[in-house]
Amino acid sequence: MTNPSPEKLRRDALGILAAAIAAQLAVSTAQQGLPALGPILASTFNLTTSGVGLLLGTISLGTAVAVIFWGNLADRIDDRLVALIGLVGTATCFAVAAYFKASQVAHFTLIFAGIMMASPTVAMTKGLARNFVHLGNIGFALSTRQAAVPVGGVIGGIVLTGIAVAHGLSAALYALAGLIIIGGLFVIFAPAGLPEPPRLKAENLPPVNWRRLLPILIAAAFFCLTQLGIVALLTLYLSSSRGWTPTHAGQLYALMMAFVIPLRIRLGVISDRYPTQRVKFQIIIALLGATLLLLCAVLEQYAIVVPLLFLAGISAMGWNGLLFTTAVVAVPPERVGFTQGVLHSFIFAAGGLSPIIMSQIVESFSWQAAWTVMAICSVMAAVSLKIFDRATVQVKESA
Repeated sequence: MTNPSPEKLRRDALGILAAAIAAQLAVSTAQQGLPALGPILASTFNLTTSGVGLLLGTISLGTAVAVIFWGNLADRIDDRLVALIGLVGTATCFAVAAYFKASQVAHFTLIFAGIMMASPTVAMTKGLARNFVHLGNIGFALSTRQAAVPVGGVIGGIVLTGIAVAHGLSAALYALAGLIIIGGLFVIFAPAGLPEPPRLKAENLPPVNWRRLLPILIAAAFFCLTQLGIVALLTLYLSSSRGWTPTHAGQLYALMMAFVIPLRIRLGVISDRYPTQRVKFQIIIALLGATLLLLCAVLEQYAIVVPLLFLAGISAMGWNGLLFTTAVVAVPPERVGFTQGVLHSFIFAAGGLSPIIMSQIVESFSWQAAWTVMAICSVMAAVSLKIFDRATVQVKESA
């Protein structure tokens, strides 16, 4: 059997990347679009700010509970099948929630959708790692895939909000279900790519240096506390404190997401060019976000807080592809699925807790207090990354 040509390997890898982008776009339209619908969720379900935060947080916590299971499953069976199961399950949940509208059934199916949404991201990460690491473009691949997250936010902020305002929340949920099915079709028809290596028995799997990986997991959690705090509460802040309409708030949310798209792709390209600087780039992003959020807290009474918060939101979403790449190259290929599952459990747990915690801080104290807490979280992410960077240097020096 002849080996495939380099051109075919690259072509197949790009096809797999396209499928991963489509799957991530579908899921991210839900994950990022639901916060954009914050005011509409509040009116449909008769919720307070903390109630919306609790609903969004519970959906993300459902994802956190399931993601290790999905990652472990992706190491044991075909990762593409795992992604398809999650996509079909998520679409079904949104269709059921749309049918039952504002009832408790809709609440529960939205939460269960969070469990199913965990599957595509972690499963497709393994396929990307298998097909891009040997090409030397894994940073580009993961960052480009993660650029689909803000694209989902753009769709959520403009399209979903427009559908919900014009036709109700159920219509927006049906649209989400349809988009997720389309993402599943991309996964089905993607090229096969490099075959998976023979699966090892559990006792033969190479070990993971969890002590070395722990600072990355902690940094991801702190990053998410900041990112999801801004993402989940931005439209509510604009509508409740600044008097914006849901449509205008959704449009600014979408514009913020649009700026994140080229940022993530560019950072991925740069990280492939300077792989030893990936951690330093993430530290800079964390400290920049902290500075902007502290300015928001100090200048809350002035109109300039809106553009400052806009910039803080862009900065808070720049880290993902860089950190995922750092985590992928730090572990054996046979453990990518499981370790990505653990990483995403930290991410989704923090993402689930963030809107709950930050909305409670807003109601108990003020928006300034929430911006300050988010800034502290960004600083803690930078500290954790510095610890990881120092540990990496020590490993190289002892080798």
